Amino acid sequence: MIFSNAGSPKKNGCFTNAVSKSAAVLLGLCMLSTAAWAFEFDVKGTTVNLGGYVKLSGIYDLDGNVNDSIPNGLGDEVNAYAVPLDGTPHADENRFSLTARESRLFVKTSTPTEYGTITTHLEGDYNCDMDYSTDTWSSSRQFRLRHAYGKWSFGSNSVLAGQTWTTFMDFAGAVPVMDLAGDPGQPFVRQPQIRLTHNFSKGHYIALAAENSDRGFTRGGTLFQNMEADSTETMPDFVLKYFWGVKNFHLSPKVLVRRFELDDESTMGWAASLTSHLGFGKGHKIYLGLTYGDGIGRYAGLGLNAGAGLSEDGDVETVEYASINTGVTFALLDNLAWTLGCGYSENNEDAYDDGVLTGIANKNAFAWHTMVAWKVKPSIELALGYTDMQQEVMDGREGDMQKVQSYVKFSF
Repeated sequence: MIFSNAGSPKKNGCFTNAVSKSAAVLLGLCMLSTAAWAFEFDVKGTTVNLGGYVKLSGIYDLDGNVNDSIPNGLGDEVNAYAVPLDGTPHADENRFSLTARESRLFVKTSTPTEYGTITTHLEGDYNCDMDYSTDTWSSSRQFRLRHAYGKWSFGSNSVLAGQTWTTFMDFAGAVPVMDLAGDPGQPFVRQPQIRLTHNFSKGHYIALAAENSDRGFTRGGTLFQNMEADSTETMPDFVLKYFWGVKNFHLSPKVLVRRFELDDESTMGWAASLTSHLGFGKGHKIYLGLTYGDGIGRYAGLGLNAGAGLSEDGDVETVEYASINTGVTFALLDNLAWTLGCGYSENNEDAYDDGVLTGIANKNAFAWHTMVAWKVKPSIELALGYTDMQQEVMDGREGDMQKVQSYVKFSF
């Protein structure tokens, strides 16, 4: 649906024009009940897209209460790196919860110019806790920034500046999951960056990005237990990505280069990733993701891995890391899909032997999940799934837990 803005209202007609505009917007919102996509209108040659979704998730954690075992919880996003270890206070507890915190809003614009097309994307959700509110009386959540970027597309090239998914990620090769947690090993970072992309043809491009650096130093093994030391970032993280895809197949190799500086000592880190998917039959897909690096750190699944740290000799040493993710989705019907996926990641124990990591740092993590998603209507989706997670830390302790999850999502 398209609405035109004829220009600024005259002084004496402000109220009349305001009422007219309000009526037009209200009419458009009323029509959302039959629309599968966002509300769209035109303002002085700029197409504006408003949309998002409301999502209610029901979660039952088995043999592990993560939200009570970690200060401030994890926002109901349980992942294998956070599984309570056997023998800890909350390792055998069960927990049920309902949350709508993943609900989100976005605004997108597109403006054609003589120099190319300018697009913007501003998006946020409510997946952030409030210090002064609890589930006891309000279940209030803070609105947080997810994406905020602009992109200038000209000819076969584009320049992106702002905050969005790292160029090291590839959603085309990612196994569908129930929430924002996912299986271990799946790269997952959203951050400010500048990205240059050259398109060879449709579905075929190369991208180079300079992205926000973050220390990722730790003796504990997670970013929540950083070392007490002076860390300085003197260069961005650089990512080079190649993507080639056709209708039922794609292949995307990526390379990441980073620099760590701690207590006047420095070293370089790097990582490589290869992701792919293969479509077969009527809507079926196989996914594969391989990641390996020395100093990959926070790029490895929700930022819960160490990139580098100080050894017992006082040197800055990187942590070697490897992971694999795979899965398959079967299209049972046009609007009904079943997914089975798994992921495994491993931090090299040499970092523990050298004193870079302590015994509580993650050594390896594994999870598998299965889910059924049903598109009841273009704007309504239901899902039900099960996840099994386990981890081992450097000192040999282990932990495991499961969760049953469902959601209903209303897109607009």
